[in-house]
Amino acid sequence: MSILFKNAQIIDPTADDVTTRDLMVRDGKIVDPSGKAETVIECSGKYLAPGIVDIGVKVCEPGERHKESYKTAGAAAAAGGVTTI
Repeated sequence: MSILFKNAQIIDPTADDVTTRDLMVRDGKIVDPSGKAETVIECSGKYLAPGIVDIGVKVCEPGERHKESYKTAGAAAAAGGVTTI
């Protein structure tokens, strides 16, 4: 499977840079975006970044387990692009 993200604002933390360009993923790997893709997603005005790490998360404060669990916190984090809590 291949997905082309067109005109995305690419966040590159290693270069401390944000650029507008195309990015293609084929079989889970980033490849040259010049080929043909099965799926094209227009990303104008949207950001594309590697998974975000949130080092300040606090889950299940003592006595507050009825409000949140690791499962619900993980699902909420994943929905927002956070890959590590």
